[in-house]
Amino acid sequence: NAELLDEKEKTDQVYYKRLMREMAIALGLGVPLMIYGLFIGEMTVNTSLERIAWLLVGIATLAVMLLSGRHFYVGAWKSIRNHSANMDTLIALGTGTAWAYSMVVVLLPQLVPEMARHVYFEATAMIIGLINLGLALEVRARGRTSEAIKRLIGLQAKTARVVRDGQEVDIPIEQVQK
Repeated sequence: NAELLDEKEKTDQVYYKRLMREMAIALGLGVPLMIYGLFIGEMTVNTSLERIAWLLVGIATLAVMLLSGRHFYVGAWKSIRNHSANMDTLIALGTGTAWAYSMVVVLLPQLVPEMARHVYFEATAMIIGLINLGLALEVRARGRTSEAIKRLIGLQAKTARVVRDGQEVDIPIEQVQK
């Protein structure tokens, strides 16, 4: 069983590193976009130059969706095929809708009222990044729990002291009769 726990720990460590890498990619785009939107400029599409700039951001966001968020979309698709919904469905629907609406604003701004020509690429990247961070923290916490359980198992008695014929004798636990 110790071998199974070691194998699970290795698998969890690989998964944790992948989630952290995916989080870094997503937040690497999402955080600067959020800072831009909050403190520097507006995230609207009104000029040709803004359309080109936001198109490039939209393509970068699509890359984040494919690199860092792929597992959400695959999970959502499997869930939908099974006629159910789960957290992946919610994440895929929310991030996909934010990206799709933003691309409509960029590619076909005339279809959207001028006051609604706002893009939400930062929301897509931030959601993917923060949920990947949460998943990574969950994996790490589970790993610590497994480690604590292994230490507790290590504290388990290896021998039992029994009285046989008036003498105290230490015998292996496996030989103790119930």
